[in-house]
Amino acid sequence: MTVIPKRGNGDGGEFQSPALERLVKSLSRLPGLGRKSATRLALHLVGREDSAGPAEELVAAVTEARLRVTNCTSCGAITEADPCRICTSERRDVTQICIVASPVDILPFEKAGFFRGRYFVLGGLLSPLDGVRAEDLPFGRLTARLDQDGVTEVIIALDSSVEGETTSLYLQRLFEGRGLTLTRLATGIPVGGSLAYIDEVTLQRAFQYRRSF
Repeated sequence: MTVIPKRGNGDGGEFQSPALERLVKSLSRLPGLGRKSATRLALHLVGREDSAGPAEELVAAVTEARLRVTNCTSCGAITEADPCRICTSERRDVTQICIVASPVDILPFEKAGFFRGRYFVLGGLLSPLDGVRAEDLPFGRLTARLDQDGVTEVIIALDSSVEGETTSLYLQRLFEGRGLTLTRLATGIPVGGSLAYIDEVTLQRAFQYRRSF
């Protein structure tokens, strides 16, 4: 089946097919997809002549993922088994925990393979302007996790944004008096970066956290 996009007159650029238009609008609500990209994907999905095309595979994959994927009740990571394999692994260091904002922030650490501790996902960052307050994030569950696992070092791995800085400062105050080793990711000039093209904030951070060698 070959789908030829036909548009009506004076309808704001919408397709004459209500079903196709609904598909385009649904796809365009996904992060990073605008109207044009959503239209290309929609036409590709409905325009295949084979009976078991990408549309059927996509529907099956989404259905399976929605049924099986969940968040680990211990750390918040994306998983199918609860608790996740990281939280149940005896090879991970339970005394070291890395705090991240989103489950996807765990992926680069695991891909690199150098971190052998465990994680805790906040599920967001403090942002008073957006209505995200301390009571909206699982700080109580975090402190309980620290006590339960006997954590001695906390690594704060949050974005170097205003919200990330605000959350990091809140965590610093939250952990005062606990006798923890509190560290955070260093920020600065990336490997292969040129000083001529580094922004002022990044350059200032690199200078501030300089070290001897």
